[in-house]
Amino acid sequence: MTRDEVAKMLCVIRSAYPQTYSKCSAQDITNMVFVWHSVLEDYTYSQGSAGVRIYLSTDTKGFPPSPGQVIDCIHKAMPEERQKMSSLEAWALVRKALRNSLYNAAEEFKKLPEAVQRALGSADNLKEMSQLDIGRLETVEQSHFLRQYEGIAQQMGEEQKIPSKVRENMKKITETQSNLLDVQEVPEEGAE
Repeated sequence: MTRDEVAKMLCVIRSAYPQTYSKCSAQDITNMVFVWHSVLEDYTYSQGSAGVRIYLSTDTKGFPPSPGQVIDCIHKAMPEERQKMSSLEAWALVRKALRNSLYNAAEEFKKLPEAVQRALGSADNLKEMSQLDIGRLETVEQSHFLRQYEGIAQQMGEEQKIPSKVRENMKKITETQSNLLDVQEVPEEGAE
């Protein structure tokens, strides 16, 4: 979304909540456009305006939205968000993968969606689960998986809301920290 499109969206918000913005200076509005653009630049204008319309139609408190609230509304409207797999549907995929995991765990693991893979941990865990008795699998392991999956699915949903530039910077920082930890100590001269 461009800055001009963000300014149009903010104009709609200002029109809906005139009292809140009545004392804003031109510089305040310019600053708002800058901040909102930095957060919403990954979205299209149609997505952003849909998010604002959803917020306006569901707001019962009378306060204007923050950028994060608009992003939440955008994600609620996205088809892939509405079609997100439930934890029981994810467990059904795991159960299907378990049928062939004693000898082909790695292949079965690769077929699973990323959130399911993260909840399982590794192909080795899938192989171990395939060897469990059905009682333990359908009680303890299922319960553990469902909790893991719900947490990971929620985390992945929140990660999607973070602007791409911020995600890239976070990834670079993490890689830099990881590289610093990987640096081995150089032995002192003469020490063996």
